[in-house]
Amino acid sequence: MVYDTFDENTPPIDDPEYISSLGAAIFKGMQSGDNDAVWLMQGWLFSYDPFWRPPQMKALLHSVPVGKLVVLDLFAEVGIGMSMEGIEQNPIVYDLMSEMAFQHKKIDVKEWVNLYSTRRYGRPVPLIQEGWNVLYHTIYNCTDGAYDKNRDVIVAFPDVDPSLISVQHEWSYNYGKPYSRTIIKEITDTFDRPHLWYSTSEVIYALELFIASGYEISTSNTYRYDLVDLTRQVLAKYANQLFFKAIEAYLSHDVHGVTLLSQRFLDLVEDLDALLACHDGFLLGPWLESAKQLAQNEEQERQFEWNARTQITMWFDNTEEEASLLRDYGNKYWSGLLRDYYGPRAAIYFKYLRESLEKSEDFNLKKWRKEWIKLTNDWQSRRNTFTAESRGDALNTSRWLFNKYLNLSNPETKLRLENWAERKSMKSQ
Repeated sequence: MVYDTFDENTPPIDDPEYISSLGAAIFKGMQSGDNDAVWLMQGWLFSYDPFWRPPQMKALLHSVPVGKLVVLDLFAEVGIGMSMEGIEQNPIVYDLMSEMAFQHKKIDVKEWVNLYSTRRYGRPVPLIQEGWNVLYHTIYNCTDGAYDKNRDVIVAFPDVDPSLISVQHEWSYNYGKPYSRTIIKEITDTFDRPHLWYSTSEVIYALELFIASGYEISTSNTYRYDLVDLTRQVLAKYANQLFFKAIEAYLSHDVHGVTLLSQRFLDLVEDLDALLACHDGFLLGPWLESAKQLAQNEEQERQFEWNARTQITMWFDNTEEEASLLRDYGNKYWSGLLRDYYGPRAAIYFKYLRESLEKSEDFNLKKWRKEWIKLTNDWQSRRNTFTAESRGDALNTSRWLFNKYLNLSNPETKLRLENWAERKSMKSQ
């Protein structure tokens, strides 16, 4: 039986006798259901939680009869293993990790990546191989030690007063235009800044290569998955910039700029939802349906669906005005979730940005939080259904979005960027 009683749940006191009594009571409960029970527990709490010193560890481990407790080693001190909290993303990582157990020599990763696309798509495509080589040196080459990459604005929306966000004019070349890096004035617990560790222009080039050769392997399900995922990655970073440009407009008291840029952000969320709908691997529907299928009656079905919705939004320890610290912990780029939750959430924040400027008042952080929390709790209790089958053409949709948002040879894309640069220049004069 698996019981992780003390993971992220430190005992109230560190008295070894007390800890020993807890362990004995837990095992006694197991035996009441199965006299041959063996307790399986994760061992990582002993490394991350300073509470567990040698006397406390000994008290717990010796509270169970010898041979009746198995501590799962999650640091792979023996053999090779993976202990991720989430899966069904970045398949190249799991492919390589799984193969490591059968390799006796050091792997030439560049050569391995070069052959990966052939195995994954069923045939070699030179431009696709070059695209993967670019990704190997950019997205899959993070060396700064940051552990949480999925904190983009769309899926981890900032819960922060916009006055705490300031713009440093450190100009870089990004998405075909120079841009100013946006920072937070002070460290807060309410906003995990999006993390960017690679050149976006190089990754956009990789996306171009994926699109250019798509007609050759468009029937490959794995190619379509990777194309949707790469397009999503690129546009998610672009959405971050749209958000910070809206904040910059707000700090410049530019109501029109806030309105324009926030609407572009919301339009992009809708477009991303349509992109994600093109592959079964990016749908909200299967997640909710799999939870409901475990139920044995209507009451359980309602509860299990609520659990599934809560896990990917805000864990239910919030008040009306204070969000749970465990919010967006399991965030997902899933079609249905963007359209039905992430987009409406962002719209609330933008609404209060505009109201602040129109009424010449401070940003109403209290009202924003209250409305956002209500939106979340209402969404968690809803029973609307989402498709469990993909729809749309991944290659055509990706190509359309590339031309709409990233292709500087597209007159409309170029005009949008130039108009923003012109408005910003006029404001600074």
